[in-house]
Amino acid sequence: MKKYIPLTIGLLAVALLLAFVVGQGRAQQASPDSERTTAPEAPAVSSNYIPVQGRLTDASGNPLNGNYTLIFRLYDVSTGGTALCEDTRTVSVEGGLFNAYMGASDCPIDGRQLYLGVQVETDPEMTPRRYIDNVPYAWGLRPGAEVRGALDDDPILYVYNTGTGVGLWASSNTNEGVHGASGTGTGVFGYSITGIGVYADSFDGVAIAAAGTGVITSTAQSSLWISGNGVRPYHQNDTTIIDMDTIGGAKIYSGAIVANKNVMLPITIPGVLYGQNVKVTGMEIHWVASAGLEGISAVLLRRQTGVCGTSACYDTILLDPTDYVCAMGENPTGCVESFDLTTNNVLNDEYGVLYLTIEISFASSTDWIEIGGVKLTLEHDN
Repeated sequence: MKKYIPLTIGLLAVALLLAFVVGQGRAQQASPDSERTTAPEAPAVSSNYIPVQGRLTDASGNPLNGNYTLIFRLYDVSTGGTALCEDTRTVSVEGGLFNAYMGASDCPIDGRQLYLGVQVETDPEMTPRRYIDNVPYAWGLRPGAEVRGALDDDPILYVYNTGTGVGLWASSNTNEGVHGASGTGTGVFGYSITGIGVYADSFDGVAIAAAGTGVITSTAQSSLWISGNGVRPYHQNDTTIIDMDTIGGAKIYSGAIVANKNVMLPITIPGVLYGQNVKVTGMEIHWVASAGLEGISAVLLRRQTGVCGTSACYDTILLDPTDYVCAMGENPTGCVESFDLTTNNVLNDEYGVLYLTIEISFASSTDWIEIGGVKLTLEHDN
């Protein structure tokens, strides 16, 4: 005996789509089992199930009663093809009406157009398959969807994972996985308390590309090391002797004339990095000296603003006349003198050559000071 299920398209569509749009929100509500006493097989959590309602009659249109085995299948074509998934249920029918749930945990419900096929007992699957339509808010989840709004403080789309997985995963075979654009604000914003705010990965292309102005901003500090091997006498006529070592430093002697001597350490770094002006916010001098050396008597750091040989072409970043002592016997691993830089410390595309002058007080021709290197702390001029 043939059975016939007239499924109302509107009811079916709403039930199908609402199950996935609000399923998570209903997880703490009463179970479908308590809501529909005629569907004892309904799950306790509705997120992975599709509710199906229908009317079952015989070939003459007479409503049936009793328990029947129904097989539900989802397809991505209206006729033919292979079922994407299926689920078998025994349902209770009263006066021809039934409420059932299709288990859909293995179904690829990903926005494509789907069709529902129903088979009763051993009868052939009924035709035509039922077109699964969208409820209005579900349109925002289908491919090509556009979500618009005019919210002042809240995000248009909020994705939050309370577990250990990814909050939002986006990928593309040939184009951007995530494309963000904004008129005046942030196109893409990522935030994490302990993990990665935004992660980009590419097999053979660009992981992150900055177009337009190309500006990339960062609040992270960078460290730039300048080798002590770059130290040179202040003037070509100075008697200062500078011996390079093999680990990046330089040992400095006064030479024939014992006096206060100046040595220079030129520093050339990018004035603009990834579209951002560079701000030099700290400096460390790593050094050590012989026991008889009086020490460093002054530190001077300037920023070049032109080429003219006068004070009109430089700005002073640091002038420290403090005496520093670091005897090798008392400091076998050397000393570090640290300086905070807050004045004239921004480098840009017009000027950015730095020159460091260290004044050394020699007491004898055998005294020496070794400059291991200089570290600069760099930040962005946000």
